[in-house]
Amino acid sequence: MPRNYTRKTTWGQTPLAEMESAAAEFMQGKKSLRKAGRDRNIDKTTLERFIKKKGKGEVKSVAWGAVTEAKRIFTDDMEEELAKHLKQLADQFHGLAPVKRHELAFEYAERNNIPVPANWTEKQCAGIEWFGRFLARHHLSVRTPEATSLGRATAFNKTTVGEFFKNLAVVMDRHTFPPHMIYNVDETGVFTVQKPRQVVTEKGKKQVGSITSAERGELVTVVCAVNAAGNAIPPMFVFPRVRFKDDFMIGAPPGAKGASTRTGGMNEDTWPEFLDYLIQHTQCTPDRPMLLILDNLKAHISLKAVEKAKSNSIVMLTLPPHTSHRMQPLDVTVYGPFKTLYNRALDGWMRSNPGKTVSIYQIAGLVNEAFLSAVTPWNITSGFKSIGIFPYNRDIFPE
Repeated sequence: MPRNYTRKTTWGQTPLAEMESAAAEFMQGKKSLRKAGRDRNIDKTTLERFIKKKGKGEVKSVAWGAVTEAKRIFTDDMEEELAKHLKQLADQFHGLAPVKRHELAFEYAERNNIPVPANWTEKQCAGIEWFGRFLARHHLSVRTPEATSLGRATAFNKTTVGEFFKNLAVVMDRHTFPPHMIYNVDETGVFTVQKPRQVVTEKGKKQVGSITSAERGELVTVVCAVNAAGNAIPPMFVFPRVRFKDDFMIGAPPGAKGASTRTGGMNEDTWPEFLDYLIQHTQCTPDRPMLLILDNLKAHISLKAVEKAKSNSIVMLTLPPHTSHRMQPLDVTVYGPFKTLYNRALDGWMRSNPGKTVSIYQIAGLVNEAFLSAVTPWNITSGFKSIGIFPYNRDIFPE
């Protein structure tokens, strides 16, 4: 990492305008060099040196920049070009790793026949300190990227997003849905094993561990439904069992529904069950239709589900494939805090029950703790607004 240099003197701190005024008074014969400097608290030698530099050409700064200029590798234009290239690679989901970006700077200097420090040539890459200052000069930072599949990287484009908003406008104009009848439904998975958080430990220790419930956990699907008015219905749980037991729902949010499948995931049999559950809570009718925005999971668009939605005045609008991470309100502003709070609740249960492991019988109670704190009106409405669904804004995403 680059070192942090601490300034030890006040040299070069006089404003340029003050230096210019003092130099002008001396050069116009109004004051002696000593008096012009004393009136503005400028050292006589400093002012004299400034006037000599000014006589040789334009002065852009007060500080003595000979050393700085000598250490420069690239010109301003070349640095701008290099920074622009790094930004474009990141925008295209091909950001460079630390070693590669240092090698790129060295290769750029070689191709342009620019002299570089000896340590650059020895290691065949740019120095760490130089690159740290380069990042600061061009407002760049080093970030840990999220894993993004090729499908997601290419599907979120102007044409695809524009088609979704076009379809949204058509159904909104046709039915004039109020915000409390615009729903988003999505599934998320919770495990019986928590993801360890950062802990404080001895510096330099090579391996740091944290107690978890088990090495591998069981997956339970939680299905949430929220509307643009900021309301949510109690979630539905899908447990990984052939037969459902009422004991699975101990501690669940009031009114929550439970079901089970062999894998613990949503399928073409449990999704119609959830639709019945949703209809019961929303009481949608032909005079009071509901807009349901969801991803294109196979179970969501099965014939049985489509017929049930049609017969109960549910207008289903699916998101384009591989865009839910940017266009689904639950994914954008709700599930992030929910997962964080769920892991915290799971971690707390482990510390309160030493020697025990979490099973699917504790899942509902742990989800209840996280659900009440994360699925809030503020988070829900922020999701709909940030995507442009409600209030409607098809230009919410820049080019």
